Amino acid sequence: MIPQWESESRVVGHVVEVSPSHVTVQIDREAPHGTAFSQGTVNHFPRLNGFVVLPTEAGSILAMVVWVGITDDFASQRGRPDQVGLPTPKRVLRAMPLGVIRTSSGPTGDIRRRLDRGVLGFPTVGDPVRLPDSSEAEIVVPRVADRDALRLGTAPLAGDAPVVVSGSRLFGRHVAVLGNTGSGKSCTVTQLIRSAGAAVDPKSGTFRAVVLDLNGEYEHSFDGLDPSIAVKRFSVASGPRRDGEVAQLRVPFWLWNYREWAAFCGASGKSQAPVLRQALHLLRQSDTHAFPRGTVRIVAGRRTVRTQKLSEDKEARKQVFEVLEAVRDACDGLVAASSTSLAAVPALGALLKATLASRLNPPSSQYRYRIDVVPLSLSEETALSLAMDAALTELRVPFGEGDTSSVDTPIPFDARNLVELTGVVAAGMLGDASSWIAPMQDRLAVAMNDARLTSVCGFRADETLATWLTSILGESGKSQITVLDLSLVPASAQHVLAAVIGRVALEGQERHRRAAGADAAPLILVVEEAHSLMRRRGEFGVDESGVDMAELCRETFERVAREGRKFGLSLVISSQRPSELSETVLSQCNSFLVHRIVNGRDQEAVRRMVPDSVGALLAELPSLASQAAILLGAAAEVPTLIRVDDLALEYRPNSADPAYETAWTTGMPWDVDALVGAWLASPVPALDDDVTEPGWDVDEYEPADNEVEPDDEYPF
Repeated sequence: MIPQWESESRVVGHVVEVSPSHVTVQIDREAPHGTAFSQGTVNHFPRLNGFVVLPTEAGSILAMVVWVGITDDFASQRGRPDQVGLPTPKRVLRAMPLGVIRTSSGPTGDIRRRLDRGVLGFPTVGDPVRLPDSSEAEIVVPRVADRDALRLGTAPLAGDAPVVVSGSRLFGRHVAVLGNTGSGKSCTVTQLIRSAGAAVDPKSGTFRAVVLDLNGEYEHSFDGLDPSIAVKRFSVASGPRRDGEVAQLRVPFWLWNYREWAAFCGASGKSQAPVLRQALHLLRQSDTHAFPRGTVRIVAGRRTVRTQKLSEDKEARKQVFEVLEAVRDACDGLVAASSTSLAAVPALGALLKATLASRLNPPSSQYRYRIDVVPLSLSEETALSLAMDAALTELRVPFGEGDTSSVDTPIPFDARNLVELTGVVAAGMLGDASSWIAPMQDRLAVAMNDARLTSVCGFRADETLATWLTSILGESGKSQITVLDLSLVPASAQHVLAAVIGRVALEGQERHRRAAGADAAPLILVVEEAHSLMRRRGEFGVDESGVDMAELCRETFERVAREGRKFGLSLVISSQRPSELSETVLSQCNSFLVHRIVNGRDQEAVRRMVPDSVGALLAELPSLASQAAILLGAAAEVPTLIRVDDLALEYRPNSADPAYETAWTTGMPWDVDALVGAWLASPVPALDDDVTEPGWDVDEYEPADNEVEPDDEYPF
């Protein structure tokens, strides 16, 4: 307990009003104004977000000052009828009760204090109000002594006491770092990850973090950590940098699931999506990346033969034989390109020639097909099916129609086959399917010829799911920080690539538990500029005919926010527009570091995340200085104003304010030649050296007669 004389020397006023949300205190005339020196400690009083102590039967209540003002006291001069009372200014403050101060003795007899949140009994009118001593003020500052303790900064209102939080409580329930541009968000994110890395045991600990860097800010932010923590950086433009090697960013096409492909291609749900789904089935179950390009035609031809139906429509019957013609040509190409002797493939080609000869007119005829195109008989279907099975066995293509593996299973395949295969699959369907998928084929053709996209997503023969997971998410038992620079990724694919990374990270953690029977090492997923990737749901949902890429990305990270915690995946999101963030993601964040926020909508969004009782504390958000933030949520029992620790200049993100003074006084460069050279330099597409046939060439692409006209709008 505090001695009576010390308590009385710290009394600054008395309670004049009590409500469930706050206590009004009238400050004594003798109370200090501005600054008081007591017991060798400087106490700034009264000040917003400062602290006072209120007495109750259950113990002392620690309260935070939320308002300070002056009122006029019209007290009359009783007993002196000849005198009139004049208004007298009185200083008044309102304080919000935080909890009860509990005092106990430690093992060595030292006095220990803690704060129990909540108040059972309130003070009454007239009770004295005093200043807290230094030990009482510091109990509101998070200061854990656990092995996972992380230092974030200092508390200016508690004598610059260090702010030390539990890493498990901070990262275990997702973190949001919010604030305007220039308020210090990026440095705070860097400080969080560096502090977590510093807490890892270099001999036995495992630390994993992946940073989605949308602006290319964190190139060297994690250098200088213990050598046991590998720092890998990936970018569209790979190569040596001034501070180390930057590897080629890789998010291969075969890692995408069906829904991500549908969003990227803009596949309509009624016509294009079924074709795309079948084509992905064939590619994933046929391992076509290891074979010459014509193999996919045999796979699609086998499906056409097995699913073809009798039809009175001659055009529909002709489409079946168009597919068989493509298979015949593919057999001829395979025989010519093969370095080994083939038997089943030329036999299939001969059978197809005989089958087609009875339906085609001579080359000199005006019409290609005979007037009455006879459909395949049952015996012809059986013979062709068996011949195709034998040819695919000879080419080491597994049997099945795509049912042996899910359409989403990350089996490597060459996505350049997808453009051709969608056309082949559509040709095997009844109706005018080829014209329906033409716009989607155009979009795929453009994507397959985008050097920036193919360098990131194109096929590589030496790349597997295991090598990709090891490269991005780390090796077993080792620590790694991975920085993925998405700043130069084509805008048309940025949402999809981020969604793929987020989904694979979550599924990897989940599947590891099922496969290994144990939880994987926790993974921290940092998302910079989160409002760009997980924007609040719009007034109108996704059109039922397709899946929007931005909506897909938002839904992916909402799933990570909802389910990631139980599988050891933690989100750290950074945003300057909390009002544009997904409400689902924000609602799953349990700890917040809020920097300066000026916009009214953003302030209101932050207030909605905290209880009404502490909402008044956020009123000073517009006036916070850079590097200052309010820590609230699971990591801090009491909302605390902190000053984030200084970050060494060489580790600060590339997000400094523009150097106008330097430019205006000493000048700064504007090297157009270097800029143009870097801008126009195309990344080298990721191609398989074993594939001699070129990919789909949009310049040589000639639409069929039944495809849409060029004037039709199908934006990629």
